[in-house]
Amino acid sequence: MGLVVPLPIFMIDVVLFLAMGYAIFFLLKRINRYSDPNLNDLVLYSAVFLIIGELGRITDIIDDFCCRGAFDNFQYATYFIAIVGVIYTVLNYIRFVEMRYVPTIGDVSEIDHSSRANVVFSRSRFLEVVGTLKKERVPILAITRSPEIYKGFEEGLLSIIWVSQVEKGVSPTALHVIQGIIHDFVRKKPGSVVVIDCLEYLLLYNDFRSVFKFLTNVKDYVVFQGKSRMIVFVDGDAISEREKSILLKEFEPL
Repeated sequence: MGLVVPLPIFMIDVVLFLAMGYAIFFLLKRINRYSDPNLNDLVLYSAVFLIIGELGRITDIIDDFCCRGAFDNFQYATYFIAIVGVIYTVLNYIRFVEMRYVPTIGDVSEIDHSSRANVVFSRSRFLEVVGTLKKERVPILAITRSPEIYKGFEEGLLSIIWVSQVEKGVSPTALHVIQGIIHDFVRKKPGSVVVIDCLEYLLLYNDFRSVFKFLTNVKDYVVFQGKSRMIVFVDGDAISEREKSILLKEFEPL
């Protein structure tokens, strides 16, 4: 049984088969590797669509030796599914990257410059703020070391991320993970409130510059893109006067 197509056509089919095979291998090694479930889903979908396309490539190589036209309908179906699927995953990956890392330019006239990013330096004042939030009946995301502070919130309105080194918590060093969680929350629930009450704990594991960069990135997304509110609590005695003044440049005292 010999080739029934020109050698260059056969070589192209083989190269495409190997390239898709490598891409599939690359993606399969990365399934469930990432902390963000949305990214894991995109990797899985990409692998599935490419595997479907690879089945078409296999029959295309068989066609090069015999059975010309026998697999045409199967190839059309697999290529169609694979191409549409890959387009879908690429577009959603771009959206994922834009949401996480690329600021978008909006209409300045639509930005509400009223104070929607606050810092609280007093523990007693913070407890008053939490009590007030219970009455506002808006979605709350609490990034906290002390989930018990938030008892009494209406069911369905409160989401808690426990910052901890144990298995069920989010590591204090994983600032990008916390940022991603906050982005997802306010994207799905505009008009919500994000509370970060464990700044001292984050500063134990990260330098102030990294934490401040994290806070400003979160603030810009929460306030200007998510149309939501952000409240940060930190014990005023736990940071220096210089660090306090830096925070006050971005956050209004409450």
